[in-house]
Amino acid sequence: VENNEKEIELLDTIKIIIADDNRCICDLYTKSLEKHKDVEILGIAHNDEDEINMIENLKPDIVISDLMRNRRWTGLDIIKDYFKSNKGPKFLVISADKKSDVITDGLEVAGYIKKPFEDYEQIYTELRRIKKSIEN
Repeated sequence: VENNEKEIELLDTIKIIIADDNRCICDLYTKSLEKHKDVEILGIAHNDEDEINMIENLKPDIVISDLMRNRRWTGLDIIKDYFKSNKGPKFLVISADKKSDVITDGLEVAGYIKKPFEDYEQIYTELRRIKKSIEN
């Protein structure tokens, strides 16, 4: 029975990467998510190159990403590339922009949280929902 429980736990673990050029925000997300035993933070990317390398090498289920880095929409470009290729992780976007202003032309993201927000548990709730949709 013990082995089965371990297998279920492993299947249920949400493997994520946090991608944001703001280190303070990354720390806040990390502190909030570390409380949950079923979330495994594979890495934290502060730039586009690191994000792409981590996605390719670490194979996360979900990437928590902002859209704009250094006042350019490079986070959004990465999401578009993976969406077009139809392979890779799901994206949970956390952005100060309204979703409808940014996510256009048939582009879909798995989740979207608008900044600012107070309740960091919202991130975990979205990760669980997205993970469930991946499994179904």
